[in-house]
Amino acid sequence: MVAHKNRTLIIGPFPEPITGLSVSNAALLRGLQVKGYQVDFINTEHATNVSSELGKFSFKKLNFLFFYCKIYKILKNDTIYMTPGQTFFGVMKYLPFVLTAKLFKRKSLFHLHGNSVKDVYANLKGLKRKLYAKTIKCFDESIVLSKSLKINMQPFFDDSHIHVEHNFIQEDIAISLNHIEKNKDYKEIKLIFMSNLLPEKGINNLVDALLKLQSLGTNFKIKIAGNIPVTNTNISDKIAQLKNGEYLGVVSGEKKRDLLLWGGNVFCLPTQLEEGQPISILEAMTYGHFILATKTPGISDVIHDKNGALLEDYDVASIMKELQLLRLDQVEQKGNFNSNFANNRFTESSFVERISNLLVTAV
Repeated sequence: MVAHKNRTLIIGPFPEPITGLSVSNAALLRGLQVKGYQVDFINTEHATNVSSELGKFSFKKLNFLFFYCKIYKILKNDTIYMTPGQTFFGVMKYLPFVLTAKLFKRKSLFHLHGNSVKDVYANLKGLKRKLYAKTIKCFDESIVLSKSLKINMQPFFDDSHIHVEHNFIQEDIAISLNHIEKNKDYKEIKLIFMSNLLPEKGINNLVDALLKLQSLGTNFKIKIAGNIPVTNTNISDKIAQLKNGEYLGVVSGEKKRDLLLWGGNVFCLPTQLEEGQPISILEAMTYGHFILATKTPGISDVIHDKNGALLEDYDVASIMKELQLLRLDQVEQKGNFNSNFANNRFTESSFVERISNLLVTAV
């Protein structure tokens, strides 16, 4: 292993809690270390639990000010890779970091994990709108998760400085195509929900849809995994009312592998959020799941008629309709398509390789 001269600093959230963004940053840090990079990080996560209070100010969020005392690390590195949020507050708290990088002529990259910047920017007025734009424009390069998400960065960067790099599945749950073919079960429809159990992620509407179908005599088996935020504790009672529902808590590593290899074959994510390209969807594709998700730009870049179904809306009625349309032969056909398509495409090592190439060329 040869140490790279390019010294890289990653600034963004790291576990805990486990989110797609924190997992991505942790994977990049680990991968760059394995490749011999001189790499350091500043963890900007101030919470210990997932919250649905997106974009809302609270004095608890001022805890991140502690991390500005580590701003000196920017001077010790060549390239600064950052993963800001998308709200006004989520972007502005990175302003001291990017200004320091600019002042000391360090190259900076803004990796966007979502699809809300365009909407936030459009709705801001006056000074806040100017500050938001100027902060993002301070970065030298930007990265988005799929082609249709470039629109978020186009007000701030020339196209040559907007790079498309798709997400990945974690190395510790990677699996061979042969193993999937031997173990996957398509004898009956079984559902999986695997994400943080925020109402905005669609879990409440999904469970309500299943409860209504149950009252009509249709019972789907479902396993649900993820962290329950303190703002959504009543979801536990709803899940308990499902005759064939089971809540597994937070899963990772071997437990996540077991869940994805379980007879489940339909992965559900009726999210209300402007998702980028959720890691959980790519994981489910790799394991041969039919994907049922909301139609958003990032998701619709990888999900289409060949491998799943896209909800036009995330409400209970729309979810019920799509669940009632599920047919075993289509679930198997589209699940097999997904495992063949995704198995070698969305690996953690290829993600690290692509980002590391950008870090080198940015210097």
